[in-house]
Amino acid sequence: MNIYKKAISTTLTVLSSLVVLISCSTTVSVSYMQPAKYDLTQYKKLAVASMQVVDAQPFSDSYITIRYDNFEGTVFSGYDRRIASNISQDFTEQIYTDLYKTAYFDLIKPVITDGYINNYKYGLKSIEKLKDLGAQAILVSEIDFIDYQEYPIIGDYKMIINPEYATDDPTEPQYIESIEREVKITQQASIKFNYKVIAIDTGEIIASQSFTKTLTNEIEYKENLISLDPMEPLFYKGLIQGEKQIVSDLTPQFISTSISLKTDKSKNAYFNAGIEAAKKSKLKVAYDNFDAAWNSSKLYAAGYNSALVLEARGEREEAIERMTEVYNNYKDTDSYDQITRMKQYKNKTNAAQTQINN
Repeated sequence: MNIYKKAISTTLTVLSSLVVLISCSTTVSVSYMQPAKYDLTQYKKLAVASMQVVDAQPFSDSYITIRYDNFEGTVFSGYDRRIASNISQDFTEQIYTDLYKTAYFDLIKPVITDGYINNYKYGLKSIEKLKDLGAQAILVSEIDFIDYQEYPIIGDYKMIINPEYATDDPTEPQYIESIEREVKITQQASIKFNYKVIAIDTGEIIASQSFTKTLTNEIEYKENLISLDPMEPLFYKGLIQGEKQIVSDLTPQFISTSISLKTDKSKNAYFNAGIEAAKKSKLKVAYDNFDAAWNSSKLYAAGYNSALVLEARGEREEAIERMTEVYNNYKDTDSYDQITRMKQYKNKTNAAQTQINN
């Protein structure tokens, strides 16, 4: 083995060992509340309107032609003219459902909101009629643009195992070029959409964002293929990615993250018992053992882990106090970083609780 290959082999071995160590590390789950991006505490009575479609292309092509060498074939398109209408309806149902599940807003259903907005007899008084229902703001959304492409990609001829190849008489090559090319069809869905939350009293836009999503699907072409996969799920996936962001923008969110515990080679019985308990999610037992190891020997990993377990149990103030104690003893960057993070989570949770309670 030359020096270059040996160096690569050594590096890969080290990286593999690190992956194993990381994947085998013991973790605890720490939770906090992320406040809404937009503070809508004064607009909790929210009317939800159905998503509108502003622009959809006519899409005249109903099939795609595949040409290569002496072959020509066609497959039906995966696009359907009803897609824009269908996904806008599904989006409306989904965002209403997801907002309802948060219990953050007092919602007016889209069917009621639309009834007032689309009732011409109310005219300019439509918003006033919603206000009579107690609505403080209205959520509107629309698809600005929707487009698609479907096109073949003609690749090289495939290499296949030579049926004449035999290990006892390898006069023929093991692989030969097949008579079939590798042909795939790419479907590309592009969609641009937006949402706005409008204060009913003032007409002010108090929350808004635009989204542009492009998603692709690749299909292996066979000569007996009749039609491509429906593109509606592809467009809807793009919409839902934005929908999840909208809900996160408008409502406080419960966030959970995993944090790794420290390891230690001192063979401290309390510490080892704490690790085993943490692996089984027995947090009280884990804390009691880490706490015992810390109090008896001031073992760094035990103090550090006990603080994280306290936080995982929801005792963040006590966790900050313990991690501060660890930092004062060791002046290390890891415990300092954890204190900073804990305080950030505490502040975010407090801000989220204020939004919820107001």
